[in-house]
Amino acid sequence: MRLLMIASGYLPYLFSENLCNAKLVLALKKSGIVVDVISKKDEGPIYDDQWHAPWNQLRPNTYQTQYGGSRIDQFCDVIYSSLKMGYFSSGIRWVRRAYEQAQQLMSQNSYDAVLTRSPNDLTHLVGYKLRKDTGIKWIANWNDPADAIWPEPYTHHYSRCKQNQALKYVRKMLQSADYITFPSDTLESHFTSYFPKLASLKTEIIPHIGLVESVFKRVERDTHKDKFYLCHSGNLSKERDPELMFQALRDIINQGFSRFEFHIMGHINDYTQQLIQKYDLVEYVKCIGGYSYLTAINKLQQYDVLVLLEAKLKKGIFFASKITDYAQTGLPILAISPTDGFANNMIKNYGGGILADNTDAQSIKDAIIQLIDLWKNGVLSTISSNKMYEQFAPRRVVNQYIEMVNK
Repeated sequence: MRLLMIASGYLPYLFSENLCNAKLVLALKKSGIVVDVISKKDEGPIYDDQWHAPWNQLRPNTYQTQYGGSRIDQFCDVIYSSLKMGYFSSGIRWVRRAYEQAQQLMSQNSYDAVLTRSPNDLTHLVGYKLRKDTGIKWIANWNDPADAIWPEPYTHHYSRCKQNQALKYVRKMLQSADYITFPSDTLESHFTSYFPKLASLKTEIIPHIGLVESVFKRVERDTHKDKFYLCHSGNLSKERDPELMFQALRDIINQGFSRFEFHIMGHINDYTQQLIQKYDLVEYVKCIGGYSYLTAINKLQQYDVLVLLEAKLKKGIFFASKITDYAQTGLPILAISPTDGFANNMIKNYGGGILADNTDAQSIKDAIIQLIDLWKNGVLSTISSNKMYEQFAPRRVVNQYIEMVNK
């Protein structure tokens, strides 16, 4: 089997969405499936931009488009690319080049399907045009809401005209794909609330994939530490407001327990820094910076509890990719999440952690105290579970793709 993936976020630029794509390609390769990937340079925040093991084995099948030019050249390029692709939008220059690169690869190789992946909605335009021009099976994946349907507090606040244009575009992509995939049923439900006809289309729930077991190594942990260590992996954006958690931590300190540290593995904004000062947590909350993926995975395994801090949403539609990494370590998860949503459902169904209402400081405080008590008594591992990780295991996810392509 040979697949062609179009992914604007990919290697060697390591960030959450890019890693989701990379882990999938690596698992497919380990299963004997050839995947060629067309991508581009990632201009956003990243943890690394170099090829390292295990990712360097994917480099020969990675095609990164390159383009530049003067402002006049760019303007002409936008016009030409828009006319050729039948759509006008920022990013259309890359879309046109990705499409042309795909045409070239398809003239050299026989593909069973083309996969278009997030994080950019425009990647699907490449799949749409390839499907229209060649008849190749097209599988379109959305790991996050489409640009036009992000919920608060993430909403883009488009003008009515731009919103309608964006909705029309997504509707066209959904109705044209052979299969539409989502990482969770909560996200699929969110899409269906905007696009009711999605219910009659061919959709599949395929979760974020774990790292292939031959690469992932569980490391020996120091279980005799005199402090309780928690870690949140990933940047704390403004939407993931940590104030209630910091308030809970300060209350716990005031009640007499201070033998803990909460580490943020990533980057924090000025607002978070101000909150650390506000609650006098400088000695307890520390930003340890970002790391390459495998280094981060090894570091995570030295903590007692891994923290998932989500934005305050009416419904938790997101499948945060860090959940897969957390579950693979086998460590307890503290999910500070919406009471109605994906993370809540996963822990209730499969175990592996403790839930806290992310709108209630008392709920967060109670959950942390419960974890501290388990740690003090040496029984923290009793809430660990491999059942959640089994849902993301590479072999299971790869088989879902094979079945879908072969249908």
